[in-house]
Amino acid sequence: MQDYPKTRVLIANDDGIQSGYMLALACALVPYADVCVFVPEVEQSGVGHAFTVRRGLSVKKVKIAENASIEAYSMSGTPADCVKFALGHFATHGLSTEGAGSGLDQRPFDVCFSGVNLGENSGVSSLYSGTVAGAREAALWGVPGIALSLRGTTANMLETAKEFAVKVVKDRLFERIPVGVFWNVNFPKATAETFKGYKATKMALGMFTDHYSHENGLWQLDGDKLWDEQPKDSDDYLLNQGYATITPHRIDQTDEESLEVISEMIEEI
Repeated sequence: MQDYPKTRVLIANDDGIQSGYMLALACALVPYADVCVFVPEVEQSGVGHAFTVRRGLSVKKVKIAENASIEAYSMSGTPADCVKFALGHFATHGLSTEGAGSGLDQRPFDVCFSGVNLGENSGVSSLYSGTVAGAREAALWGVPGIALSLRGTTANMLETAKEFAVKVVKDRLFERIPVGVFWNVNFPKATAETFKGYKATKMALGMFTDHYSHENGLWQLDGDKLWDEQPKDSDDYLLNQGYATITPHRIDQTDEESLEVISEMIEEI
């Protein structure tokens, strides 16, 4: 068996520094990896892949666990900001303010986990999700990214999510994620007894049943998904059936089939 250096794990989220689910994931990985946390100082759910460019960001070192060697920082930005800073600056320079080549002796991150999020991020939810954006940002930097989300409103599947992350690190499964790809992993409303296992799935495209109610002079968004009306090999459908879904996403969103059509159109202009 090949002798690897200890895996260096970055953990991000969109629920903020106070998230107990993020802390549970970090503590579960500590025996198997060097764990570093970069997360927003406040909740940033639903911000998608927004990042901060017109104002500065504050970075604060924080203590999140009494008995775990977890290096943790909170940032004033979004989940994408946190991962961008961690991979684009901190991994090379630490918290040096003096520019390239003048920082601390840092080791690159091997894998980035984003989560564990309370609330599903399957199907079109992934397009709005700050949690998924954390994993996507890692993929943009060439680092394997894995978003972890729980559909249920309780922590029933948190233990399963932690076990999955530990397996990925111990067996170095993250090395099998191609460059430019990241995993969107969702766990169902289930208990250990009713959990049906894992499925590799495609992304469902069914939209929410969005509607707005008018209360106190404000429009409030509400709605849900038509879970059972999605393709039977999609993440939404299988998640609703009690499976954990692993959906590989690509950062290259080019529609290859449309290139030829557009090229023909250009010739007519």
